[in-house]
Amino acid sequence: MKNHESELQTLLISTINGLKISMKSIMKEQGIPLSPLYFMILKRIHDTENCTANFLADVTEKDKGQITRLVKEVIAEGLVIKRPNPNDKRSQFLQLTDSGLTCYMTLENADKAVLKEMRSEVSDEELQQFLSVGAKMLTKLNAINHKKERG
Repeated sequence: MKNHESELQTLLISTINGLKISMKSIMKEQGIPLSPLYFMILKRIHDTENCTANFLADVTEKDKGQITRLVKEVIAEGLVIKRPNPNDKRSQFLQLTDSGLTCYMTLENADKAVLKEMRSEVSDEELQQFLSVGAKMLTKLNAINHKKERG
């Protein structure tokens, strides 16, 4: 009898590692001295209106200290700026600079090309089924994790 759970675990870990390796390679080719985690931070800032460091900590499930360090580094690289939050003097919004947007768009386009190539032999129907099943499993995983946090 096959252990499908083990196969699922191996597939997910291998996919994530493969995407990280691909992104590292793209970043190196582009001369961007950051890790794939920074791409995810830039993506969240790009996609989120009025993004804050606290929001990043929540959605990435990283501790606030780590997010603070990451934000300081992208600010030092000239990719992000802080602007005042008019509704809360204690927080600041994060925004991509022009060079941050250029960097993000370069990485986003390269990432999309890799994803397109990755699924080149997968039909739209197969991909939709995979995404649907994956969403169900992720919902269940989140419920399990939230239950453990409360209990």
